[in-house]
Amino acid sequence: QALLPLCMHLGYRFLTSSPCRFGHGQGGRVGSTLLPCTLPSASRCQNPRTLPCMTPAEMEELRKKLEARRRERLTSLGVTEVALNTSELGPPTESQGSSSSLRLMQFNVLAEALSNDGFLTRPVLENADFNTVPTTSGESVSFTTMLEEMMAAKGKETELQALKAKYSTPAAKQNLAALVDAEARRLQMLLLVIHLGCPDVIVMEEVDSFTALSQGLSALGYASQLPDRSTAYVPSHCSGHGLAKDGEQSKDAFLRHWLDQGHTFLPKLGSTSMTMRIRQARLGDSLLKAAEEMGMTADIADMDSGKAKLKKKPFIGLSGGSTTLLRRAGLESPESWDDDGIAIFWRKDRLAATGMQAFVSSSGLPALLVRFQELAETKRSFKVLGTHLGSGSAPTDEDDRLAKQLLPTDDGLLSWIRKLRQEDPSEPLFLLLDANAHPQLRPSVASDANVWQSLRESLGASVWDDFFDATGAEQAGAEKADAPVTTNKLRGFDSDQVKKIGSHAYHLIDHLFYDPKAFALAKHGFGPKRYPSKEVAMEDLLPTLSMPSDHFPLVADFNWR
Repeated sequence: QALLPLCMHLGYRFLTSSPCRFGHGQGGRVGSTLLPCTLPSASRCQNPRTLPCMTPAEMEELRKKLEARRRERLTSLGVTEVALNTSELGPPTESQGSSSSLRLMQFNVLAEALSNDGFLTRPVLENADFNTVPTTSGESVSFTTMLEEMMAAKGKETELQALKAKYSTPAAKQNLAALVDAEARRLQMLLLVIHLGCPDVIVMEEVDSFTALSQGLSALGYASQLPDRSTAYVPSHCSGHGLAKDGEQSKDAFLRHWLDQGHTFLPKLGSTSMTMRIRQARLGDSLLKAAEEMGMTADIADMDSGKAKLKKKPFIGLSGGSTTLLRRAGLESPESWDDDGIAIFWRKDRLAATGMQAFVSSSGLPALLVRFQELAETKRSFKVLGTHLGSGSAPTDEDDRLAKQLLPTDDGLLSWIRKLRQEDPSEPLFLLLDANAHPQLRPSVASDANVWQSLRESLGASVWDDFFDATGAEQAGAEKADAPVTTNKLRGFDSDQVKKIGSHAYHLIDHLFYDPKAFALAKHGFGPKRYPSKEVAMEDLLPTLSMPSDHFPLVADFNWR
């Protein structure tokens, strides 16, 4: 009963032989299963930026309901009315343009298990001032003054330790917990998708709650499973699949299982997200005890020191899966935990997924490909590839990305791109990714091509070509502002790594590359986000209540040539 109003808004009926409320033909009921209207999707409501079978007024009603739920959740956490009002995302601010164009979105959503990572954030709770921060002495200091103290002490561990003792307060921890609350962030992600005009394809990285996110986006008219598949999603760690114990045989078994399910989510097995879930739940000792009782200690523990110690990736290739073990250790819903990975969603009123493919390199790099065909009369096809490269902003990190993830013959991202482009040249390819590499970053040998140059050359063009040339150098422009950025976060005083306090990630590391012979970039649907300087950017740090990640989304519109 609680779901009926939402289902009705999405064009579903409950009574057998009841016509679609938009006059699109007969649907019905099989048991308690609601069936959508039977008119082909391409013939449904044709406003390219509204939801399937929804008028703008109904979409706005749905947006308000989601916003009311977000406000209710954040209010329960002590967030102020002012902060709620200023963080509300309104209806779509602009249309995509032509109904034949494509809007693509790339977004690193910040894994839930990694979200409470000591970010420096603005106060949003009751009895707090947005422009001041509390101290352990009970006094308040302006946010700007605190930033100045942090930057002056950056790299000086003794001084940073003293500032940590001054600014690491219970109120600061409670503030960050409210800002990264999982339920509120999921709701804000849905509201962000609506605000950005419901892009045709969404590629997300660091997804570690695929079940919840896919259900939410499904209510907005998105699909994330091949149309000829119906198996419910089960996290791979629950099924006992892995990539470590049996090499290629294990990898092939996992990929066959993944393809059989048909869900367009590719987890990175044994990810940091899973490690953090175990640590945050303080489940390590309970897992070891449960494993001992079940005779599984050797499967999940290392004995090198003579004492059982939980492996870094305890569930990789675990015979029979982790479900029974986790429940015995005290976790009621093991399926609620998942590795983080890459997910691809699409608007099912505009596109049909015709196939998918996964790549996992010997270095562990995952990449997910989905093939699409337009539902319009044109029936044009294209491919979308999503991936997430290794982290690090130093030249040696760029060396690793190139040597281990891009360049390996037959086992690297560049070789995958070449094969995908050669197998069907008439089906153009988009590459959307968090590269953890910005155009200006050079490898150790400065004359070598960097990640930006290598990927841009492999596809032909980037959505950032107005701001960077083919070598990654900034283009000269009249606007007095820094180059665009897709992340703007600062390690705060609640970080467990004192040496990293004050580290400012302020770069353009999220990318969309495409074939300029097949598509023309029409415009950016968000931003680009630019600041006059780093100092000004530090006054607007991520994550926030309005932007539920440590990244900004990348949204771009394309016209077919």
